[in-house]
Amino acid sequence: MKTYLNENKIAEAVTEKNDILELVESKLDNEIVDTIHLDEVEVSLEYFQENELDLERIERIKFESKKVEQLITETLKEAEAYLPKLKNALNNSAKLFKNGKEADASDLLDKTLEGIQWYLEVVNGIISLIDNEELKDKGNKILANFTQALNRAMIALQNKDYDYLGDLLEVEIVEYIDKLSYFNQELLEK
Repeated sequence: MKTYLNENKIAEAVTEKNDILELVESKLDNEIVDTIHLDEVEVSLEYFQENELDLERIERIKFESKKVEQLITETLKEAEAYLPKLKNALNNSAKLFKNGKEADASDLLDKTLEGIQWYLEVVNGIISLIDNEELKDKGNKILANFTQALNRAMIALQNKDYDYLGDLLEVEIVEYIDKLSYFNQELLEK
């Protein structure tokens, strides 16, 4: 079995998964493993780490990496396109709550909250990687305040206070989506 990092062969005789991972990790220079190809089959790093694989049957393992900065930029651009969709969904959910369509509004809000959770995890990860303390503090403050606003919205939902929830979604939560969008732009420009 031959092991490659990008286009470079890094090993031929290493057959233990943990040894392969250690070797690849030692060769990364401010990079993250993006994908892995087991012969011609693409798998994620998590799949490779978590599953029992019969590596003796595999002729070639190719790890593909990307620079951390490139992954951050790609992720921020993806988020930049995603945030307006979240804002639109929040506004639609608020209208549904205000019009007495709680079931439809709750379904839409659940999906929207999943998207918000994805974004918050991404931004938290990116904030942990940046060196600019002022930008890091600004991001953490926005995220903390946004989390408090989301908690107020969840309490309104639990109390079935749908008018108040609609107002929170339309005004406060959407305002934080705008703040996050501006912050996302600042991160892209850094």
